[in-house]
Amino acid sequence: MQPRRPVVAVTSGDPCGVGPEVLLKALAQVGLPRWVGVVVIGDRTVLEATARRLRRRLPPWQVVRARTRPLPEAPLTLIDCGGAARFTPGRSSREAGAASLTYLEEALALWRSGALRALVTGPVTKWAIRRVRPSFVGQTEHLARAMGVRDVVMLFVSDSMRVALLTRHIPLRRVAAAIDRRLVQRAVRLTAGALSEVFRIPRPRLAVCGINPHAGEGAPSSEERVVLLPALRALRRQGIRCDGPFAADGLFASLGAARPPYDAIICPAHDQGLIPFKMAARDRGCQMSVGLPIVRTAPDHGSALDIAGRGVADPGSMRYALALAARLAC
Repeated sequence: MQPRRPVVAVTSGDPCGVGPEVLLKALAQVGLPRWVGVVVIGDRTVLEATARRLRRRLPPWQVVRARTRPLPEAPLTLIDCGGAARFTPGRSSREAGAASLTYLEEALALWRSGALRALVTGPVTKWAIRRVRPSFVGQTEHLARAMGVRDVVMLFVSDSMRVALLTRHIPLRRVAAAIDRRLVQRAVRLTAGALSEVFRIPRPRLAVCGINPHAGEGAPSSEERVVLLPALRALRRQGIRCDGPFAADGLFASLGAARPPYDAIICPAHDQGLIPFKMAARDRGCQMSVGLPIVRTAPDHGSALDIAGRGVADPGSMRYALALAARLAC
């Protein structure tokens, strides 16, 4: 039996990080549509302790244990996955990594049951999870593997800018070797498809940044001439509007405060795209995984162990991720 309203699940992330804090703050601030059911997945004890530190009331949620099916028909539900482990803010551990994985697995179980329309994932601490599962790369990769998806693009979304990445969490020295024509074409197609299908942009226009400084300056053996230009020509023949390769510094600097002429900018490397995105969006943007069978958003920051438990974490990105997931789930 499926719930009558679309369900948005939210995992609370590392119980020792800022995830529980920004989640409680965001739930108090964001105006979710009444026709969307929100299911929080986490540790009840951790969330109660977080609320006490923040001197806040807990949300009026209905509490159930993990793997409770069917879900209650409530506007807000907490699935309590807590066990015997106790957690200290700022001090992640193997146990905290195991808990983070448990929350993700509960969300995946909801998806497999057909109960889930969208997922928001709180920030995790990767090294803590790797103590439990050494092969763990990130939540995006974990979800893609579990959902049987090969191709996923990280798209960062704000009201003023969208930035997609060709590569994700790999060392800078490996970026150029990881990019080939197939990867470029796949990422551009997925991004253009999401802009059309999810964001309802009829003919999206994309800009692709170069790999090298000044986009290679026309050097015959540069990745721009060997990889990017042929890939973009092939995509344009297929009717996809994509320009480039552009020098990233010039492209982002030219955007200024005006609305950019492109619906998304595709960057080869993680920091190349996220530094300008975060400077422009501040805490008013989030990540979205393009290519998964459901809407998945996430705050664009990590577990921030250095400030966990102090009550100073900005909930803006979690609030944006929640609001975007709820809007796209309807």
